[in-house]
Amino acid sequence: MNKLSRRQFLGKSALGLGSAVIVSKMPFDLSTNVIPEPVKMPVGFQVWTVKDQLVKDFPGTLKMVADQGYQNVEMCSPPGYVDSGFGPLMKLSAKEMKKIINDAGLSCPSCHYGMDELRQHLDERIEFVKNIFVEMQPDTFKESAEFIQKI
Repeated sequence: MNKLSRRQFLGKSALGLGSAVIVSKMPFDLSTNVIPEPVKMPVGFQVWTVKDQLVKDFPGTLKMVADQGYQNVEMCSPPGYVDSGFGPLMKLSAKEMKKIINDAGLSCPSCHYGMDELRQHLDERIEFVKNIFVEMQPDTFKESAEFIQKI
């Protein structure tokens, strides 16, 4: 008979218990075709994934991505990401961006910034967000500004 060390015994016991828990959660009839309900959330993407194409052809790239089935886009703040290649988008105002995004069949429910950018240019960034989003309520901007100033 093989002797088990205490460590081996505990390891095998944990493996056995874990396996029992997993098996207990499995359906009894494995042949049933249970199809989960689809998640009813729009699919989105972040502009970084198409940065090189986006700065060359903003409307065309957004339309191409929308045609692939995406519904949302998360923009970055062009001034905050100039060094990352988003400089050419600075020639567009937030309202112009929003129109191009909407014309492509997308919406823009979020935008991201660097913390230093928010600390140094908070009012301008909030104004950008107000002009590009429709999803956020005015109170959210005020709460966000108060939170950032505390950090």
